[in-house]
Amino acid sequence: MQAGAATADQPTAEYYFVLGRHLEGEGQIPQAIDALKKAIQLAPQTAEPRAELAALYARQDRAAEAVAAAEDALKVDARNREANRILGSMLAALSDERGRTAAQREADQTRAIAALELARANAIPDLSLDLTLARLYMQRDRSADAVPLLRHILDEQPSFDDGWLLLSSALEDSGHGDEAAQALQQALEQKPSLARARVQLAELYEHQRKWTQAADTWAKVQEGNPRNTTIASRRASALLNAGKPGDAKSVVAEALKLQPGDAQLSYLLAQSERDLGNLDAAETIARQLRTSRPDDVRGVYLLAQILESRGRHQEVVDLLKPEIARLDGDDQGAQAALLLDTQGLALQELQRHDQAIAAFKQAVERAPDDSTRHAVLIQGLVSANHSAEAIAAAEAARKKFPDDSGILYQLGAALDKSGRHGDAERTFRDLIAQDPLDANALNYLGYMFAENATQLDEAVSLIERALQVEPENPSFLDSLGWAYVQQGKFDLADAPLTKAAEKMPKNSVIQEHLGDLRLKQNRPTDAIAAWKRALEGDGDSIDRGKIQQKINGAVKQTKK
Repeated sequence: MQAGAATADQPTAEYYFVLGRHLEGEGQIPQAIDALKKAIQLAPQTAEPRAELAALYARQDRAAEAVAAAEDALKVDARNREANRILGSMLAALSDERGRTAAQREADQTRAIAALELARANAIPDLSLDLTLARLYMQRDRSADAVPLLRHILDEQPSFDDGWLLLSSALEDSGHGDEAAQALQQALEQKPSLARARVQLAELYEHQRKWTQAADTWAKVQEGNPRNTTIASRRASALLNAGKPGDAKSVVAEALKLQPGDAQLSYLLAQSERDLGNLDAAETIARQLRTSRPDDVRGVYLLAQILESRGRHQEVVDLLKPEIARLDGDDQGAQAALLLDTQGLALQELQRHDQAIAAFKQAVERAPDDSTRHAVLIQGLVSANHSAEAIAAAEAARKKFPDDSGILYQLGAALDKSGRHGDAERTFRDLIAQDPLDANALNYLGYMFAENATQLDEAVSLIERALQVEPENPSFLDSLGWAYVQQGKFDLADAPLTKAAEKMPKNSVIQEHLGDLRLKQNRPTDAIAAWKRALEGDGDSIDRGKIQQKINGAVKQTKK
């Protein structure tokens, strides 16, 4: 610091600067502040005493005064490292305070980042500064910028638990899910008792739809918390999504011993029974849940799902109508929207497409900020062959939810159904570029190629990638089998199509595909049986007349 002007009997600015630090160390804060202000008076063109005053205010948790002093220092020297460090740190802390509006938080964080970047430039690394800057990057959706800072911090302090959690979150947010998992696994190798890392790893697997890994990780979390039924619920949900309803049922049954009658556990038990094919047991549990908790929407929603599984679509409509009317308040819009969509899907099965679309539109009105409701509406419009309206609804939804992959998926489906296959292909390729593990997008694009008998080698590759994410998904197995049929590789098609047909005996499209394969395998009797199952199935997306013609032709073949 340059000394200010002084006479023989007057101390210099440097003297007051040092005195200020000494007085602060002695706990004489007002005197220290006065000393630093005298230093500022004697050295008005120097930023250091102003920055030191800002630091003193910061250490005293006097944020507003610290910010003002730092800004004063930066007017003299905009690149002063200490002033930028204090300004950035204080603004970062202010942005976390309650009562700040979203706009104020954004402004605080943006200014804090700019200041801390200047403070960090050409300086000895400061782990505290790096951590603050990394957190700010993540808050401003700049997680990729946070990653190198967090890696540096962990290189220096590998025992910093929160650092591993933050690094994993930053990697996941920046599209590096596998590296995010590796960071948490590395943290757990160093410290197996770090429960937060294990929970975050389980949730990461859920986000990636790696349900088996999620269930296994929740099982390890549960080992340390055997009486925590919330963890049991998370594990059971993952098992259900992994296609393991028997294991889910066992987990839920044990948890219900600890918390008998729990609504969430009962809900999961009914789902397990339904997926196991025990529809009577599932319906009994759902009705009990509805009776014991008449205001809990989950009971009626679950009962509707089970009735839907049994093909009792009109009962679903009748069941939900009074419940939807009961949920008439604005605070219950989301629940009503969920039931409206369920009712709409039942109406769709009844081929009452106009009524179904009306229900879907009401759901959007009840929950306009829920992107799922918009996606269901688009799907309903596609099913009703209202392609132009479906595309318009999807484009409108994309403007409202620009980052929602579900909306983009439905847009791709609408484009495909309207015959705009090139636009649909580009849409699904965009989805896959955004998330290479998007199994639904991989399968859709692969099946679209197979159905149109184009790019069949890529179709197989895309569907195989989808099956790596969800190995037991019957729709994906059907897609793979059908792609092989289109290639003329009937032996390869047999296993996936047979398995898909066994898993979904009521799915008309899958049964038709199996029948087509059986005919090509010179098994006309088996082909006829599969096509008859197709006619007796859900009837979705099939041409009954064409299937009957296939049956008639195969019957003639068997009589030769």
